Amino acid sequence: MSTPLMIGEALASELSCLGDGTNDDRPGDRRVIPDLFSIGPFTLHSFGLMFALGVIVAAYFMSRDLAGRGRDPALGWELAIAAAVGGFLGARVDYLIENGGSGLFSSTGLVWYGGVIGGAIAAWMVSAWRKVPIGVVANVMAPALAVGYAIGRLGCQLSGDGDYGSASSLPWAMSYPDGTVPTTELVHPTPIYETTAMLVAFYVLWRWRSRFDRPWALFGVWCILAGVERFLVEFVRRNEAVAAGLTTAQLFSLGLIVLGGVLVWTRSNR
Repeated sequence: MSTPLMIGEALASELSCLGDGTNDDRPGDRRVIPDLFSIGPFTLHSFGLMFALGVIVAAYFMSRDLAGRGRDPALGWELAIAAAVGGFLGARVDYLIENGGSGLFSSTGLVWYGGVIGGAIAAWMVSAWRKVPIGVVANVMAPALAVGYAIGRLGCQLSGDGDYGSASSLPWAMSYPDGTVPTTELVHPTPIYETTAMLVAFYVLWRWRSRFDRPWALFGVWCILAGVERFLVEFVRRNEAVAAGLTTAQLFSLGLIVLGGVLVWTRSNR
């Protein structure tokens, strides 16, 4: 069976099992596929494939946006690759600092806000190298960040890499006994929540490109949407509270929301 069919059947099977209140022999559990296939020492992981697909789709939309602005579409691919590498390394380095984890290139052990910072630094470097105003680059990247993240979260769902949520008795709760980080407990399928939310965010951002066309304005909208999404989903994730009953990701999200509000307000009133 081809890899696209395997992934499609896995996603369909997982969605079809939502609402099955049992925890035994669930079809969705059997179709979690962390590893797609191996050739010698090389193994193609579902997380890695969806990560790469997210980068490609993000690059496509950035290239389209740049062409519409009369700029070089190739910049979209440069930004996507740089942000992907910077975001991955930032997420992994943050995880290693916080948790003392090992395995720099595994598919688990990524910290969201570390990825945001690492990707931002990489995008700034490309912007400076290409001599394109960083505020323009930020706006171009806003919809791409949303759709790339949405697709990447599908990789988390397919691999069962531990990004699922806390225990749940809701009809759509799932378990991941064959995941990279397995659990037989029924939990919130938070990667599906995040994929859904960020696809909606992508739609909004893509439609609002002309409405928020001043430098940094559309990026400010992304900050608000991404911050709200992550702040809310953290309530059903497994991360520990660090202050005022909030997790580190929630505190970072609040800062992102404030930053986004400031950017939208100041750029809309200039």
